[in-house]
Amino acid sequence: MSARAKEQAKPWWTRPAIVLPAVGGLAFVAALFSPSAVGPRSGDPRLSTLSTEPLGASIVHELAQRLGWTVERRLRPGMPTGPDIVQAVLDPAVPLRTTEAHALLEHVRAGGGALVVVGRSSQALMDSLHIRLGDGGRAIRVEGDDRKCISDKDGDLRRYASLWFGAAPQMLRLQWTAPAPGELETFLYTTAPATEKKDKPEATMVGFAYGAGRIVVSVDADVFRNDAVRECEFGFDVATVRALEYLRDGGTAPRLRLVFDEYHQAHGAHPGTISAAAIYLGTSPSGRLLAQLALAGIVLLVALAPRIVPPREDRRLERRSPLEQVEALARAYEQVGATRTAAERLVRGVRRRSERGAMRDRQAVRDDAWLERVAERSPSLREDVALVRRALSEAVPPRTFATLGPALHRIEATLTRR
Repeated sequence: MSARAKEQAKPWWTRPAIVLPAVGGLAFVAALFSPSAVGPRSGDPRLSTLSTEPLGASIVHELAQRLGWTVERRLRPGMPTGPDIVQAVLDPAVPLRTTEAHALLEHVRAGGGALVVVGRSSQALMDSLHIRLGDGGRAIRVEGDDRKCISDKDGDLRRYASLWFGAAPQMLRLQWTAPAPGELETFLYTTAPATEKKDKPEATMVGFAYGAGRIVVSVDADVFRNDAVRECEFGFDVATVRALEYLRDGGTAPRLRLVFDEYHQAHGAHPGTISAAAIYLGTSPSGRLLAQLALAGIVLLVALAPRIVPPREDRRLERRSPLEQVEALARAYEQVGATRTAAERLVRGVRRRSERGAMRDRQAVRDDAWLERVAERSPSLREDVALVRRALSEAVPPRTFATLGPALHRIEATLTRR
């Protein structure tokens, strides 16, 4: 039987010309009718004031600017400090280091302000403030907000149904791991979860005094997102304005400079691997310890490593001390009674030390002529000059030679004073 006959003998529904188009059609229908998870809150999740997407926070930047604040964005490490500055760190995408959290709190203690949205990347800051993220609950409308918002006749918030996927706005609760720091100003409340038998609402965003400054903390980033602040049902815009007013007051002067930290939202120039390692080894305590251990290990390896060329022994040449030579020379002069030679050496030393004074010689002269010039210019030194000239011309007894030193000292003192 030929190949063509065998192909025709197979069932029609197993033929490739039938199977392949059928499989392609089924795949197309499945893709066409499959439900998609795309919603109005998709996009960049960073709470950045540079983002105009639904999950961004550009509306907070524009709102503060229209309220009269001097608004800035920081795209490099470090934040400015001062009693008139409010630093805004909104749920940073790049985790805060311990040193950065400490610097932020020191800024507030010194009289500044801080607007903080904490999250999983702000653990160091939450530990310092003694707070943690609680379970979710339903947001409660801000008290005192009497605006009329668009809603249906039954009171269901259909506009919020699209933002929170068919449910009421769900917000995280702020919980303290230690006693709260004094009096709290609550800007947004959240109901307790259904699993807990609590009737009293709990806070999501609070403000409190911290040192000489003030700080506002929110545990839920939705408070400042563009799509949530634009809606008026729950008054997140009112809560934001009240939080900014709270941060503005309470200092020696109004705080009117608001600086948003965009560097920790992964904007701006960030260091590479080598730079990040250098920053870690140079700034953090564990990094400095690791660098010291590595340096100690390198030194140990160099000390224990075998040397290709053996070290050469240092040759030490013992030399006599100049003072020992002076003493030996003095004893030799004393033994032979060489008072003339000693006097000549002493006079030469006086001439050398006083050559820049009044007795500077333009031409070399003998010691006897030089002493004669000294006697002419300073009559008070005649007796000392006569003693020195005598010691140069003849041997003198030891008692007379002992007076030669004071005489030369007086001559030198007189010549150097001029």
